[in-house]
Order: sequence, then C-alpha cells, then structure tokens
Amino acid sequence: MGNIDYIEIGERIRKTRKKQYLTQEKASEICDITSAYYGNIERGDKKMSLETLVKITRGLNISADFLLFGDNTNELDEIGDFLKGLQRTLNQEQFLKYLTLIKAIASVIEQI
Repeated sequence: MGNIDYIEIGERIRKTRKKQYLTQEKASEICDITSAYYGNIERGDKKMSLETLVKITRGLNISADFLLFGDNTNELDEIGDFLKGLQRTLNQEQFLKYLTLIKAIASVIEQI
C-alpha cells in the first residue's frame, strides 16, 4: 500500500472547487471548515481528518474515491458541477434564467 499523496488530493479539491466557480472562502464555508485550513488542504500542506474529508466530499458533492484515488468523472458529472457552481454563485432568478436558456438550447438541438 502506497503513501497518501496529499498534494494530489488537494489538487483534486482545487479543480473541483474551480469547476463549481467557488472561491476558497465560499468553499470553506460550504464545507464548514476555516478558510485558512481549507487553503492548506488544497495546497497539500495539511493532512485532514476523516471528518474533514467527509465535510469536503459533502460540501463539494464529490466522491471520496475521486478525492483519494483520482477516479475520472464523466461528462455528466462535469455538467452537474457546472450547474451546482452556478446555483451557488447566482441568485435564484438568475439561475432560473440559465436553466430556461439551457432547456431552450436542448429543444433546438432535438429538432436538428
């Protein structure tokens, strides 16, 4: 069994956060950990407890398998990450406009 690569785990967390258009501050708030600790985790400077791992997987809605082992996500996961990021950064009215636009585009594509 190999060593745990905390730098790789932190990089996966950072990439996930950025895909969701979150700042470190917002992500740390969602994950219920301090922003300084969150930043240290992203850089791989600090080891995290199992409790913190669970907070991050729940807060960013990602699997522990992905964080620990780097299992690839599929395109549907990427779309979900994008929409979750929009939902967290936009107000409800703006988010609903995006959803309406996406549905309209899907309808046009079906007709082509």
